[in-house]
Amino acid sequence: MQHRLRTLAALIAAGAVAAVASQAASAAPPSAPPASGKTIVSPIAPGKSGQRLTPPTLTAPECPAGLTCEVDPAAYAQNSSDPGDYGNFDLASRPAHGLGVDYVVIHDTEISFDSTVHEFQNPLAYVSSHYVIRSADGLVAQMVPTADVAWHAGNWYVNSHAVGIENEGLATDPSYFTNSMYDSLAKLTRYLADRYGVPLDRMHLVGHDQVPGPTAVFQAGMHWDPGPYFDWARFMSLVGAPITAGGDGTGRIVTIDPSFETNRPVVTYCPGGSCAQLPSQPTNFVYLHTAPSAASPLVSDSALTGTSLEPNGVGTTQANDWGDKAVTGESFAVADRQGDWTAIWYGGRKAWLYDPPSAPTTIAGGGTLITPRAGLASIPVYGRAYPSSVSTATLGYGIPAGQVYVSTGTVGASYYSASTYNAPSTYAVYKSETERFYQISFNHRLAFVRASDVEVIP
Repeated sequence: MQHRLRTLAALIAAGAVAAVASQAASAAPPSAPPASGKTIVSPIAPGKSGQRLTPPTLTAPECPAGLTCEVDPAAYAQNSSDPGDYGNFDLASRPAHGLGVDYVVIHDTEISFDSTVHEFQNPLAYVSSHYVIRSADGLVAQMVPTADVAWHAGNWYVNSHAVGIENEGLATDPSYFTNSMYDSLAKLTRYLADRYGVPLDRMHLVGHDQVPGPTAVFQAGMHWDPGPYFDWARFMSLVGAPITAGGDGTGRIVTIDPSFETNRPVVTYCPGGSCAQLPSQPTNFVYLHTAPSAASPLVSDSALTGTSLEPNGVGTTQANDWGDKAVTGESFAVADRQGDWTAIWYGGRKAWLYDPPSAPTTIAGGGTLITPRAGLASIPVYGRAYPSSVSTATLGYGIPAGQVYVSTGTVGASYYSASTYNAPSTYAVYKSETERFYQISFNHRLAFVRASDVEVIP
């Protein structure tokens, strides 16, 4: 959940244990984007895209039949004389005007259900999601119409094209992920996917931890919920899209698929700089190493180097160190194999995971393979698919020639301009007719590369 930073003591007082990335005293906290993800806040130009002219009213929840839902509208109010100072979401008319819904983003709240609803109803919180699910009984509260853009993912491009679902719970405590919660989440997700045509795969049904930063400065501060203990295999099965072997039979792509119940690696957590090992319990990821050996260091991520997560540029076992973990359902191109180890192209480097034939942690995967176009030494990686007239800012990573990544296809370049309170006549969707991007599984998070920079491997 894209909350403002809270102290551990405050969360304990509220009956919760924080799972936000705490920073060591010696390390500066990474920059976190606003929940809206807006790093461009001025309209590009006046536009009229047919947006509705009045704030929304939720009179009945948008939910599938048989699911217990209620309406608890999030705040939509101007907070000062500045029309750009408002909360907690933006008006839109999705999927009209080319602003399609392409993702469902899964979060956990880190605070109670009631506190989450209360926060989203405070316009000074500057945060919201479309839905909140209660842990105990799976009750669904809808807070933002799905036609509108909620502020939940910290990336405006993703927010513009996503429905956000908060689940009451803590990323370090899987007891909150109850049968009732999984059931409600799966039913709601399938309803939304069927309604909006969201693909039932792990590049479109994603965790907040898979959402990239808008630009390089925000990558390290992006959130990591629902965390290592959310059962993605179970969720995808309940949605009706179980994670199964696929592909063309060439072995060029693998999908991460450890046995959830028996996959229990060491996981630590370091709130306030004091580290402790978490209880041994089922996890949804595999560690990635620099060489085909358990004794080799865990891989690092350049965005995390120098932070409390990877102060020395080496991956760690911290639960919130997303730079050295590949999660169930994510697919990657195979870079090498040695004995019981498989290497994948991951974040601009070769990363090794333990994958013995007797207890495999991957299955055959599918997708489109892309690589830098011939003659290019390296290509940039982006956190959003914006027209170049809006922004060309990158994530700070590069993909060297010869590396290969998995995509589900191309998306058009688009930007939704909506920067002032209740002024729909100025809102517009800006598109480029000539620019397209491939969305890829880049590292732990998704990313985009320009179609003009890559070629498809047959």
